[in-house]
This record gives sequence, C-alpha cells and structure tokens, in this order.
Amino acid sequence: MTLALSFGQPEHRTDHRASLLEASLQQKVHRAIAAHTEFSLDCILTQDNRLKYTNAGTAETATGHLDEVFQLMRQLNEAGLSSDTLGQSGASGRAFRDALEQSCRAIADAVKGEPLIYVELGPEPVKTRFILMTLLGLGVTVERYIAVDINPKSSGPMEAALKDILPDTPLSFVTASFDSFRLAEEVQDSDAPAVVTMLGFQEGNDDPFIVNDWLRNIARPGDLLLSESQLYVANQIDKISGFYAHPAMQRFSRIAFERTVDRTLPTLNRFFLLPVAIRDGQCAHVAILAEEYANAINGRNLHVSNFCLKLSLDQYRHYRLEGGHFSIVGESCTDDQTLHFQLSRRV
Repeated sequence: MTLALSFGQPEHRTDHRASLLEASLQQKVHRAIAAHTEFSLDCILTQDNRLKYTNAGTAETATGHLDEVFQLMRQLNEAGLSSDTLGQSGASGRAFRDALEQSCRAIADAVKGEPLIYVELGPEPVKTRFILMTLLGLGVTVERYIAVDINPKSSGPMEAALKDILPDTPLSFVTASFDSFRLAEEVQDSDAPAVVTMLGFQEGNDDPFIVNDWLRNIARPGDLLLSESQLYVANQIDKISGFYAHPAMQRFSRIAFERTVDRTLPTLNRFFLLPVAIRDGQCAHVAILAEEYANAINGRNLHVSNFCLKLSLDQYRHYRLEGGHFSIVGESCTDDQTLHFQLSRRV
C-alpha cells in the first residue's frame, strides 16, 4: 500500500464553488484526487460505495464476492473486539471494546427497563453479538430484531448468529438501501421504541446532510440511534491509514477492482487522505482506498474502491444536530479519541 496525505484546503475556484458544494461526495472524491495527486480526472474511476455490497442493477448473478465481503467485515470486527489495546494511549486507557460497552450501558439507562426493538443498518454478527449480549446482561428486553442491508447474503449468517442469543425473538431481514427504508412501515405505532444502529464507519460513506436525512426518515420520534465513527484527530492520522492497511481492507479493495475493471490485471494498492468540502462549506477529510493499474491507452489509472469521511469530533456532533432532528444523549470514545460511539435520540 502506498500512502498520500494532503492537509490543504479543498480545491475551490470562485466561479464554480457553489457547484462543487452541491456535487455528490463521489464527485468530490474524484475531483480531490485529481487536484492533490498525480492522477488526472480522465484516469480515475470512482463508483457509488453501495455497489460493492449488491448485484442490483447489474447483470451479475454470482454471489461469492458478496459472501466474501460480508466475511471480511466480520474479520475487521473480530480483530477490533478481541483486542485489549485498540484505541488505548496508555496501559489503563479506554479501549475500543470498553467504549462500546459504555455505549450499551447508556442504551440500558435510556430505555429505563422498557423493551426495545433492535434495528441494525448493515448487519454484522460479531459486534452485534457483543452488543446484544451486553444489553441482555444489563436486563434489557429485545422484543424484535430487524436487519436492513443491500447485501442479500448477510441474512443467512446473521440468522445463524442470532438464534442462540435471541431464541424466542422475531427476526426480520429487509433487503433494501438505507435511503428507502422506513421503520414506521415495518412496525406498529404501539410497538416498543427502537435502537437503530449504524456501525462500522458506514456513516462516512456519504455527505453528512444526506446521511442525516436517511436516519431521520428511518427512525421514529423517540427512537435511539447508536452510530460509530473513526474521527480525524490531527496527531493520530496514522490510525486512519493503519485501518486501511489491514489485510481485510486490502482484499476488500481488490474485490471491488475485480468486479469493476478486471480479474487478472495486477494492481498497486493506494491510500489517500484528502480534503473535501461538505455541502455547508466546511472542510473535512476523506480516506480513499484505491487500486492503481496500467493499460495501453491511458497508462497509469486509478480505481477508487472505497471512500469514507473522517470528521472531527466537533463536526460529528454538529452534523448530528443539524436540522434539529436528533439530540445527543451519550458519547463514548477510545482513549486516543479516534474511535467514537454516539447515542442520540430522534426528536
């Protein structure tokens, strides 16, 4: 993996600043790479982050890659939760697992003994098992479980993982994109309040204004939202590049390349951390994972396999509160401040 970091301002020219701000995050990533690296616009291929998790809209029928992607995400969570030191700055600091456990306690305190519906956006069994076992140990009753995923291959492993944790709890698996899902259409008005989870840095896959719209449409007033983010901390940026250097992320990147470009071409994995402008004009950083390859026409080319916003803590709070749709009721983070869990309530 080769690295490229840039800490300047996003590319802006006065005559098209407004159009840049209104562009999609995918378009901004494309332009940021051209502005800050050696690759020109016509040598960069980007795609919607969601395409890596589904065959929808394509002629592809094989699903082996979808199974593998699901298992790669599982590996990442196994590594995180099995570590006693991930996120620690000192021997006694709070590690990743401790921060997640603290968030579970905050959920138990917030529901005040009432049952809840557990709604998982982008299901994954390792972290889910940890959360549910912790909540059950704290006396929380899970009345129903609902998983929402565009990857249809996640339902089998999730059902197998949940049957011993929630043996008598109704399980539902909805194959849908987050922007189309409405919890109010899946449950009755009289049903218990929900805890909606968006974990694994998924929130960084699009502009925060767009993601907040998804979340406010998914959750009902009174529902809780547990979200997870890897934050941009100026003196800890090596933690970001370190995550994307994990073998599971390297393989994830290669799978995306093989599906989109070619299954046999050799590639060089590339990582960039570049500035982009959010819709309101604030500057944020985006982590970009890509594969460099060569062809006879353009020479060196770049396929972008993944991009994810890395907000500062102040930005993460600001965008959750933007629009007045959520109030923040709890936060927990690792000792190094880079891995952050946020508990909020739909207003």
